[in-house]
Amino acid sequence: MSVFDLLFYYMAGLAFLVIASIIHSLIRGKRRSAWRTLRVYLILVAIYTAILMATTLALPIQVLTASEMQYSGDWSIAVASIRRIPHDLDEDYELDFRLSNRGTKVVRGDSHLVVYLLTEDGTRYNPAPEPSTPPFDVEIKPGKSVTTTRKFVLPTNVNRLQLVVTRTGFRPGWFIVGRQPLDGRTVVQLQ
Repeated sequence: MSVFDLLFYYMAGLAFLVIASIIHSLIRGKRRSAWRTLRVYLILVAIYTAILMATTLALPIQVLTASEMQYSGDWSIAVASIRRIPHDLDEDYELDFRLSNRGTKVVRGDSHLVVYLLTEDGTRYNPAPEPSTPPFDVEIKPGKSVTTTRKFVLPTNVNRLQLVVTRTGFRPGWFIVGRQPLDGRTVVQLQ
């Protein structure tokens, strides 16, 4: 757990104490004291939010090579192999992902994990549906790995290609200062 994780939990815990203090002050008829407490806490929240936004905007995109692993606890994902299959004006990119468990307990990947490819001009290509491959949230035994494949259909003239592995939906990591695992601010350089 990082310092920024602890800072977030401190701010969340402080919120409960502030709310309790405000309710206590209101019950005792001290409205002025309640408003002062609330104002001080809102100033702290505003400072934290400003730092969070500034850090998020200032962090550069992290670029990894194709074989580097991205970790989320004991679970990890990496590109194991890339196959290019040309046909007509398009080209199929088949990416094999190695999902691994470096821990001592069975783990599952995130059920909200998505992957997509970005071209040099920022065009996004989502994977084609592949019902025969295991999902990213497959159960993995300790010290083992599972391989899953995703196929992407792209034009043949793509020069620079990057892979993004991220989670969709609500994530508590949005409120923690700094880089979080699989936050979408890391790309894997494929070519």
